[in-house]
Amino acid sequence: MEKTLYLTENGNDIRVQRDGPSVWIKTRDKAGQRAPGRLLGRVVIMGNVKLDAASITHWAELGIPVLFMSSSARETALTIPFNHRLLVHYRRQRNLFQTPRRIRHFLEWAYVRREIICNSAADRLLRAMGRKPLNGIGVGNYEQIIAGFKPASGDRWIVVTGIINNLFRTLITEKLLKAGLDPHMGAINRRCNFGLALDIEHIMGAETDLQAVQFFRSCADDVLLTKGKDGWAITATGMRTIAHRFENRRKALANLVEIIIDEIFEIMREIRK
Repeated sequence: MEKTLYLTENGNDIRVQRDGPSVWIKTRDKAGQRAPGRLLGRVVIMGNVKLDAASITHWAELGIPVLFMSSSARETALTIPFNHRLLVHYRRQRNLFQTPRRIRHFLEWAYVRREIICNSAADRLLRAMGRKPLNGIGVGNYEQIIAGFKPASGDRWIVVTGIINNLFRTLITEKLLKAGLDPHMGAINRRCNFGLALDIEHIMGAETDLQAVQFFRSCADDVLLTKGKDGWAITATGMRTIAHRFENRRKALANLVEIIIDEIFEIMREIRK
């Protein structure tokens, strides 16, 4: 499976430039490191990382999404390759979202799929706490359970889930592009950038919650988050913690995204019958 390249500002003066089929990463007082594009699936950049435009176009040529975000997750951009041709399944996907009946069918499926994921996440969380899993709790009860694990400061939860959601969104966008689907054409999030990616992100929301709960239980908050004049932000240690946990779970998450995409294709086939 393709790797994630993380480039995080940490007072190290990171500089990135294209070097043939790779990018060359140079950090102050350290030897340079080469990152071949063929090994990458996505790139995550946080903070003031200096990179040349050729690196971005190189990743674009290879179909690699690039996520730019601040340490507070309030400022975010996701770049994807520009292609003037329609994606392979564009017309079938547009047909799915053309009538209220078809949209309603998609929304009903999305609700059921989200509930399944919520139940699975709640079971894993309760087992980790040494508590007996519940059977078929429903989305509403799930929200009550997860609320008991959130920190007292809602702002800290928003920052952490914002960063995790950005990682999820990048992975989802990568899989949608490889499947030949338009990441912008969704039903829950209509007429907005990355609409379908946001739809799948919403369906998988319990996975984000679970990783956020694990984050806050991992070690002292002052090591992972810091509060400045603009509010809470993630520290370099906190970002490494999030990235490490995400990468450990990435294969399972990627498989889940693939299953969801397969089910979307099944819905598209159903409406043609």
